[in-house]
Amino acid sequence: MAVNTQPLSSIAEARARRLALPRYLQLDGSRYLLGLVVILCLMSLIVLVQTGAVATRGYALAQLQTQQTEILRERSQLMVRLARAQSLERVRLRAAEIGLRPYTEDQVRYLMLPQPVEPEELP
Repeated sequence: MAVNTQPLSSIAEARARRLALPRYLQLDGSRYLLGLVVILCLMSLIVLVQTGAVATRGYALAQLQTQQTEILRERSQLMVRLARAQSLERVRLRAAEIGLRPYTEDQVRYLMLPQPVEPEELP
């Protein structure tokens, strides 16, 4: 077991050490330089993080633009298919395939409906 053989310091000595503390905290030239290096490193790190974020967003934007181009091409192809499917010639061929034919005059029936009676106004 270690034993401290030095006598306890007096209050005056403790006060003197406390008053001398700011002297230890004073920055000399090398400490200013070290502080400056730390600040520059932090600023460089911030710039690198921002550059990385911008690059990542740029790649994501390029990928989204590629997807947009593909979707627009697919939409155009679907519009062409729709136009072909709705063409009159295609509709006629499909109707003939399922057995439909144009109507004849004897198949036409007209119904004559009487004019509706307007309700009388209530007093």
